[in-house]
Amino acid sequence: MNSLLNNLKLYILSFLVSVILISCEESTEESSTNIQERGLITKSMEHDGITRTYIIYIPNSYDESIEHPLMFNFHGFGGRATDFVYAADMRSQAERDKFIIVYPQGSLLGGFPHWNSSGPSPDNKSSADDIGFVEQLITKISMDYSVNSDRIYAAGFSNGGFFSYYLACNSDKFAAIGSVAGTMIDDSFQNCNALVPTGMINIHGTADSIVPYNGDGGGMTSINDVLEYWRYFNSCTVINETNDSSYGPVTQYNYYDDNGGLYVQHYKETGGGHYWSKGLTFNGKNTNDLVWDFVSKFDINGIID
Repeated sequence: MNSLLNNLKLYILSFLVSVILISCEESTEESSTNIQERGLITKSMEHDGITRTYIIYIPNSYDESIEHPLMFNFHGFGGRATDFVYAADMRSQAERDKFIIVYPQGSLLGGFPHWNSSGPSPDNKSSADDIGFVEQLITKISMDYSVNSDRIYAAGFSNGGFFSYYLACNSDKFAAIGSVAGTMIDDSFQNCNALVPTGMINIHGTADSIVPYNGDGGGMTSINDVLEYWRYFNSCTVINETNDSSYGPVTQYNYYDDNGGLYVQHYKETGGGHYWSKGLTFNGKNTNDLVWDFVSKFDINGIID
């Protein structure tokens, strides 16, 4: 009888040890899956019946215990996210300032990747729900990572810049936007209904033959009109001007509200063409620095105190 009891005790003890070990293994496995991958990661998701892809950059400085700003960078018409990662390369800034970057891929229009930057109209050939895609992407990334929903930004090149303006006019998710060699489609300009205070930085060359600085009279708004709209929307009354000739003649225009808040900034590159960077610097800062340094000063309520 004693022998039977002893064997039973040993069996129960062995069973409990096994349960503990299995639990530890499961805990270890679960813990390891919670360790987020770092670097450039290509992902996809379904939206509006289409598989949409995007590249996300998670810096090595990522810390699950804090909320991180989220920076969208949109390529131009015909472009690829895989290439734009390196053209609009903000990875060093992301490491330093602990933010997440996402490079979405545009859907095809006539065989070319694009962003739908205007509402439905006889002149708009696109029916892509890109705003819905981006807002779904924000939700998805916020589920996967620790994101500060008050500090979401968008910037883009050319058609990607057009789309950044369109987001600012039609989504309440973005605290600030940037456009490089981009403008507003006339329809978007005339029907813009921005919902929150929105910081805006614009970089544009006067010799841009693709997106003319002075508009084209056929759908693309002039840069001066774009600046005037955002100046008025953000109640900016004071403008100052600074020049830097270290990289050709570049003029910086700053637009302030009555409280001294810098809400609109424009870099006018005299003789500049249609490109994201091409070595442009202002006071030692390149395009990536200028865009990030400006937008990062904002949250969804305005300038961060």
